[in-house]
Amino acid sequence: MSWMDDGGFEVKTFARNGVTMARMSFRTATGNYDVTLSKTEVQRIRRECGRILKEMEASK
Repeated sequence: MSWMDDGGFEVKTFARNGVTMARMSFRTATGNYDVTLSKTEVQRIRRECGRILKEMEASK
């Protein structure tokens, strides 16, 4: 099982002052790390992931 499958990484939404945000959590051997993201930041991450996936497919 990978660290993503066994709960080492997750993204959840939550509301703060009426604004929906996302919390990205990483669990590692050295601790837990939480990053709060706005909708715009999630969209940027999505674009970057798409770009990286295209590069990985092109290098096959």
